[in-house]
Amino acid sequence: MTPEGISPEDWKPLQEAAMKVVNASLSGDVALDDNFTKELFLLLDGLEEKYGRLSALISTRADFSPDPREAINLYEEVLDGETDETTRILALQSLVTLLIEENSGDQSIESRLAELKEISKEDSPEWEEYLDLLEEYHLG
Repeated sequence: MTPEGISPEDWKPLQEAAMKVVNASLSGDVALDDNFTKELFLLLDGLEEKYGRLSALISTRADFSPDPREAINLYEEVLDGETDETTRILALQSLVTLLIEENSGDQSIESRLAELKEISKEDSPEWEEYLDLLEEYHLG
């Protein structure tokens, strides 16, 4: 079981579908990438129907969304309801990256960076990622 209670039988096909999307994307095959992305989203729809809107499913949808605005909204949804620190850190890292890429406004970026700084432990990989994002933000 995943920490959110998704059975291995349900989680494994999602992992396999995600790998197909990544491999198709890396190969540059746009049609294959689109087909595998649709397959992934259909699996996510089914799992959300069965398990509800769990952070792992919402984050996965955000990770593979071709629309940056949709992905931002999905990461925001995860952060609105999530208390698990690791999940929050991962969602914040992805969200801040997208906010910087999309030039989403200093206030939003700065508040999410502050939140990431607050929950990241110094001298950890998360802290290094925070510093990288901070540098990227200031260079942008």
